Amino acid sequence: MKKGLNKNEMEFCRLKVEGKTDLQAAKGAGYSEQYGKNLLKKEYIQKEIKKLLEEKRKEEIADDTDILQFLTSVMKGDAYKEKNDAVMKDRMRAAELLGKRQNVFEQTDSKNDVVIIVDDIVNKGKC
Repeated sequence: MKKGLNKNEMEFCRLKVEGKTDLQAAKGAGYSEQYGKNLLKKEYIQKEIKKLLEEKRKEEIADDTDILQFLTSVMKGDAYKEKNDAVMKDRMRAAELLGKRQNVFEQTDSKNDVVIIVDDIVNKGKC
């Protein structure tokens, strides 16, 4: 069983994730085209490509911090380098929709206190 990818295999996977063809990725990693096609059939290569694609996808999506930083820069006026109000309106709407989808605007502190009743009275005698 394969424990880890070598340098060329990692390069091949990286190039495939960048959108290179089988031939381009194989040559870029120092392999022949045929060997590149054979690599794609290997499960550990497929897993690595899938992992790299997932990481790339996560990097491309704004997270809570990105959204809040953008909204803060708009509030402070830093984001108004753009003169086009329509562009800024679209960007604000996109930030709002992303924030709603990721529950960025939900309060983390809950004011709904829960009362717990503990029955710790020992019944020593019958009444």
